[in-house]
Amino acid sequence: MNCLALEQQEGIVLVDCGVTFPSTDLGVDVYHPRFDYLIARAERVLGVVITHGHEDHIGALPYLLGALDVPVYGPPHALELARGRLVERGFDLAELDLVTVHVGNRFEVGPFGFEPIRVTHSIADATALAIRTAAGVVIHTGDFKLDPSPPDGELTDELRLMELGEEGVRLLLSDSTNVDSLGTSGSERDVGDALGEIIARARGRVVLGLFASNVQRLRLLGEIAERTGRRICLLGRSVINHVRAAEAVGRLRWPSDLQVAPDVAASMARERVLVIASGTQAERMSALTRLANGTHPVLRLDPGDTVILSSRIIPGNDRPVFDMMADLLRAGVELISRITDRRVHASGHAHRDEQRRMIELTRPRAFVPLHGTLHHLVRHAELAREVGVGEVLVAENGEVIELTAAAAPAKAGRVPVGKVAVAGGDELSEDVLRERAQLGRGGVACVSVVFDDHGAISGEPQVVSRGVLEPSFAAVARKVSLAVARAVVDGDARTRADDDAVADLIRLAARRAFEAHTGRRPIVLVAVSRL
Repeated sequence: MNCLALEQQEGIVLVDCGVTFPSTDLGVDVYHPRFDYLIARAERVLGVVITHGHEDHIGALPYLLGALDVPVYGPPHALELARGRLVERGFDLAELDLVTVHVGNRFEVGPFGFEPIRVTHSIADATALAIRTAAGVVIHTGDFKLDPSPPDGELTDELRLMELGEEGVRLLLSDSTNVDSLGTSGSERDVGDALGEIIARARGRVVLGLFASNVQRLRLLGEIAERTGRRICLLGRSVINHVRAAEAVGRLRWPSDLQVAPDVAASMARERVLVIASGTQAERMSALTRLANGTHPVLRLDPGDTVILSSRIIPGNDRPVFDMMADLLRAGVELISRITDRRVHASGHAHRDEQRRMIELTRPRAFVPLHGTLHHLVRHAELAREVGVGEVLVAENGEVIELTAAAAPAKAGRVPVGKVAVAGGDELSEDVLRERAQLGRGGVACVSVVFDDHGAISGEPQVVSRGVLEPSFAAVARKVSLAVARAVVDGDARTRADDDAVADLIRLAARRAFEAHTGRRPIVLVAVSRL
C-alpha cells in the first residue's frame, strides 16, 4: 500500500498510490490509504508519479482520482494496467490526464523535476526516480533488484545511478523488503533455465502457478512452450489481464498460435499443454485453488501431471497455501515448489548485497529506508550506517520528515494515515468492520417480541441464531427467552410503551443471558411488534 507524499512550498506530489490485501476474512477486497491529508489540501496536490505497475503501487488510483482531479505520470506498462483498473471502476479515460513517461526523459511536476531510471524487478518497465527538489536530488529506488541477466535485456542502470552519486544525492529512499536475505536475489534467466528443464522432462500436463505480473517469466515461458512443443492455456483473470496489458505495450510477443482456450486445452494431449495459472497464494476461487480441489469448470488434474509453484509464500498465507498443496498431492500430481527446488523462483526485491550496492552507487548524504515492517526498516538503516552514510533516519507511516539542503532529515510531526477497507467497490466504515469481527467471534442472535394492545408480551419471545451454538441451542434459547420476558415484565410501563427503549432493554437482557449460559457475546438483533 505504497503512497508517499513529497511536499515543497509550491505543492505536493505523490510517488505511487497502491492497495494492500486483507489478512483476515471480513469480506474486504482491498484496503487503500486514507487520503485525508491530501483531500484537505486538494489545491496543493500537483500529481502522482508511478514507479511500476504492481497493485501495491497503482491499485488505489481509482480511489484517489475519485476525490482529486490530478494528472498521473508513469511508464507505459504501469499506465496500461492502471487504465484497466480505472475502467473497471467506471472512469472515462478521456476525462483523465494519464501521462506516459519514459526512462531517461526528464519531466516536471510543479517544482519537482523527475527522471525515471531503469531498474529490474518482477514486473516489466519498473523504474527508480531521481527527483530534483529545493533540498537537492532525492532518489526513490521503487522496488528493485540487480538482475545480471533479465530476459528483456534491460539491466538496472547502475551507470546512471553512479553518475547521480557523483553529482551528489541529498537523500536515498530505498526498498527494504529483503534486507534479511543475504547475498543476491538471483537471476530471472536462471529461473527460466530451471523451469525449461522441468517442463522438458514432464510427460503429462504441466500447470505452472506464478505471480501474474511477472512479464519477464511469462516471456520465458513462451520460449519454453515453443521449444517443448506445448501450447499455453491461461487460467485466471489476473494472468489474462496481465498478458493482455503486456502485449498492448509491446512487452510480450507470443506467436498468435501459441495460446489455446481452456476448453481446447482440455481436449488436447496432456503432454502438449502448459497451463499458466494465477492463485499461488491459495486465494478463494482462484484458478489454482479450483484445480487443486477439483472444482474447476473446464480443466482437471490427472495423476502424472506436474504442478510447479513458481512463487513464494507471502507471510500470513502459509496455512492456506499448504492446504492447497495437500489437495494437489492428493490429486496424484508431481508437485514442485521453491521448498523442494529453490531454482523455480527468484525474488523481485533486492537482497542485502544488492541493497548495499545501491547505497554505494548513489553515495547519499542521507538515507531513509522504505517498504517493509519496522524490523526491516531498522535493519536497512543499520546497513546504511555500515556503508558510511552519515545521516540515517527511520520513520513509520504518518511521520513527517523535514529535509533541507543543509540540515539532516528530522521528524517534524505527524499526519493522519491509515487504511480504508473496500468491498464490492464500496468503502466500509470502522463500525462495519468491528461488527463483522464481532460476528465472527460470537455470531448473531435475533430476538422477536410481540406486545398486545395493552402493552403486555403476547406469547413467548422467539430466539434464533446463526454462528452461536448448534447442538444445545434449543435449551439456551429457552433460557434467553425467559430472561427477556422477565426483564420486560420487571421494566416500567413507560419503557414497554417505547419501541426503542424496550428494544434496548431486550437486547441487554439477551446478551447477558447468552454470556451467562454460553460464555459468548453475540450481536443481538431485536424485533419489536405490536398487535
